[in-house]
Amino acid sequence: MTRNPEIPDGGRSGKSSNSAGWTSQKRVPASGRPSDRKPHTSENSSQPVPRKAPRPGKQPLPPPTDRPQRPAGSAAPAEGGQQIPATLPNSPLEAPKPPRPKRFLRLPTSWAFWGILVVLLSGGLGFTAVALLFNLPALPNCPAIFWPTASASLRLSCAQIAASKQTAKDLLEAIALVNGLPEDHPLRPEIDKHLEEWSREILKLGEESFQAGQLAEAIAMARKIPTGVPAYKLVDERVNRWQSIWSKAESLYKKAEDEVRESNWTQAFRDAVQLVYIGNNYWATTKYDQLVNLIQSAREESAKLDKAFQLSKSGGLDNLLEAIKLAQAIPPSSLAYKEAQGAVTEFGRKLIDMAQEALDRKDWQTVILITSKIPESLNLQSEAQDLKDLASAQSRAQKGTVSDLEDAIALAQKLNPGRPLYDKAQDLIVRWQREIEDVAHLDRARELAKGGTVGDLSAAIAEAQLVPSTNPRSAEAKSLVNNWTSQIETVEDRPYLARADQLASLGDMSSLQEAINEASQVGQGRALYTEARRKIRQWTDKIERMQDQPYLDQATGLANAGDLSGAIAAAGQIQAGRALYQEAQGKIRRWQDRVERVQDQPYLDQAQALASSGNLPGAITAAGQIRSGRALYGEAQEKIKSWRTELRSQEILQSAYQLANPGTPDAIAQAVQTARQVRNSTRVGAEAREVINRWSYQLLAMAQDQARNDVQRAIAIAQNIPDGSSAYTDAQRAIQGWKQSLEPQSLENSPSF
Repeated sequence: MTRNPEIPDGGRSGKSSNSAGWTSQKRVPASGRPSDRKPHTSENSSQPVPRKAPRPGKQPLPPPTDRPQRPAGSAAPAEGGQQIPATLPNSPLEAPKPPRPKRFLRLPTSWAFWGILVVLLSGGLGFTAVALLFNLPALPNCPAIFWPTASASLRLSCAQIAASKQTAKDLLEAIALVNGLPEDHPLRPEIDKHLEEWSREILKLGEESFQAGQLAEAIAMARKIPTGVPAYKLVDERVNRWQSIWSKAESLYKKAEDEVRESNWTQAFRDAVQLVYIGNNYWATTKYDQLVNLIQSAREESAKLDKAFQLSKSGGLDNLLEAIKLAQAIPPSSLAYKEAQGAVTEFGRKLIDMAQEALDRKDWQTVILITSKIPESLNLQSEAQDLKDLASAQSRAQKGTVSDLEDAIALAQKLNPGRPLYDKAQDLIVRWQREIEDVAHLDRARELAKGGTVGDLSAAIAEAQLVPSTNPRSAEAKSLVNNWTSQIETVEDRPYLARADQLASLGDMSSLQEAINEASQVGQGRALYTEARRKIRQWTDKIERMQDQPYLDQATGLANAGDLSGAIAAAGQIQAGRALYQEAQGKIRRWQDRVERVQDQPYLDQAQALASSGNLPGAITAAGQIRSGRALYGEAQEKIKSWRTELRSQEILQSAYQLANPGTPDAIAQAVQTARQVRNSTRVGAEAREVINRWSYQLLAMAQDQARNDVQRAIAIAQNIPDGSSAYTDAQRAIQGWKQSLEPQSLENSPSF
C-alpha cells in the first residue's frame, strides 16, 4: 500500500519519502517478533511527492501563520530543543512569601450532573478509539509496486507480508524480494536473519510434506532455497535423510510383499512393524495400515486359493466349479490375483478336458452337462459349444436311421474351420455320409432275409456284402452275414445230426459207431459243428466204456482175491484218454499203496524196535530204507526227525554234564546254559530240568558262601541262575538283599560337596 495522500507534507514533519513513511511504522514480522528495523534515510528524498486533490467536503489545512508572542515567564527554546525556564528559582536571600490558605474543591451532588458526565466520558472514549482505529498506519500495496525502483525497506516489508502467509511459494517470494540486495546494505543483517528464518520455515514445510508422504514435493520445495542463503547447507542433509528413509521404507514394503507372495506371513508382519519406526508418518500410518490389510487379505485369499487347488485335485465337476468360484473371488488388487487367474484358466482347461474325455468314451449326456455349466467368464464358450454340438451330433447318429444321421451331419457342420475339433467333426461327417449309404444296403438285406429260405438268405448275404469293410457299418454288415450264413448251414446240416441221433438210440456198439460217422459229416466251422462234436464225444465215451469195463471188472476181482499185482496189471490195460482211465488209475493207486505198505512195514517195525531199545542211530538207519514216493515214506521221515531230535538232546545233556565236572561257579553256570538247550518234549527233557534245578541250588549256595567275602562276586554268581528253575526266586531275593547292603557303603564312599 502507498502512503496516505490526505496527510500533507507538513504533517509528516518534513519527511516526504515513501520509504521513510513506511519504516516509521512498527510492524510484526512473520516470525511473530517485533522488527528491530533501523531507520534510515530516504533513498528518493530528492524526488517530489505529487499531491493529490483533497477529498470532497474537506478543506486542506491552512498554511502556517505568524506565531503569537510567547507570554512572559514562559520558557524560551534553546539549542537542541531544550526549554530554558523564564525565571530562576528563588534565591535563599529573598524573603519567603506567606503561605496561601488551602481551598477545598466542592463537587456537585446532583445525579443529573453525574449521569451527563458518564455519558460524555463513554462517548468520548468510543470516539477516540474509532479515530485511532481509522488512523492505523497503512500497509503497502505490494502487488502494485514497481520493484526495480522500490526501496529496500519496502521490499523487506512486502517480504515480511508474503512470509507471514506461511506457504512455500510465499516464503520463496519473500526470499527473492530481499536476497538480491547488496551485502553491504545497511539492512543486510536484518535481511540475513529473516532469510535464515524463512529458509528454515521452508525446510519445515518440506518436512511436513515429507511426513505426509509427498517426497517429490518436499525435495522440490527444499531445492528451491537459493544457494546463497545461510540455511542452504541444511538442504542436502535434509534431502539425503528424506531419500534414505524413503528408500528404506520402500525396500521394507517390497520385501514384505515378496514374503506375502511366498506365504511367509510371520516375516511379512515383522517387516511391516519396522515401518512404524522408520521415521516417516506416512509410512508409519497410511502405508503400514495398507500393508497390514494387504497381508491379512492375502492370507485369506491364499487360503481360498489353496482350497481351490485341493478341490481341483479331488476332481469331479462340482469340485472344479467350486474351485473356479473361489479363485474368481480374489480381487485384482490382491498379490495373488495373477496366480488366481492362472488357476482359473487351469481349472477351465480341466473342465474342457473332462468334457473331451466324456466325448471319447461316448458319454454324450455328461459332455452336455459339463459344457452347460462352464462359466462364461472363462472365455471357453466357443470350445464348450463345439463339444456340446459334437456330443449332440454323435448321440443323434447313434440311433442309426438316415434322418438321425442327416441331423448329426448338420450339427457337426456348425464347427467352423480353425476350431480345435473341426478336423474331428469333418471326419465324422464323412463317416456318417458313408453310413447313410450303408444303412440303405442293410435295410434292403434285412427285407430279403425275411423270407427265411436258403435262396432268400443268400440274396440277403450278397446285399449286405456290398458294404465295404472300411465303412462304419461294416461290422454290423458282417454280423448280419454271419447270422444268415449260420442259418443256411443249420438248414443244410440238421439232417445229418437227426440221422445220427436215430442210430445212437439203438444203443449197441455198432450203431453208436455209425452215429459217430454220420455226425462227423458236419464240417469244422459250420453252425452245427459244436453240437455235432458234443454228441460224438458222448457216443465215443459209451463205446470206450463198453470196451474197457471188462478189464476193470477183472482187476477188481483179482484185488478182492488178494492178488494185488495181478489187479494192477489188469487195470493198467486201460489206456490214457479213454473213458474209464481216471477210475482205473484211482484203483491202481490204492492197490499200489497196499502193496508198498506190506513191503515197507517191516523196515518201520524194525526201526521202532531199535528206538525203543535206545539204539537211535540204528532206528534212523532202518527207517531210512523206505524210499521217497512210497506209501510209508512220510511216516518214516517223521519218526526219523523225532529220533534225531532225541539223539541231539542226549548229546547236549552229556555235554552239560562234562562242563559241570570242574564244580566251579563258572563251569556250573555254563553247564546250566547248555542243558537249557534240551527240548522238553524229548525223553531226556525231564532229566535236563532236574539237573538244571540241582545246579541252580549249587550256584545259590556258592553265592551265599561268596557273599561273606565279596558281595559283588556273589551277585554275579547268583545272576547265572536261570528263570524257571527252582532256585530262581530265592536267588533274586538274595541278590536284592545284597544290593541293599551295598547302598550304605556307596553313600559313605561318595564325595561330599
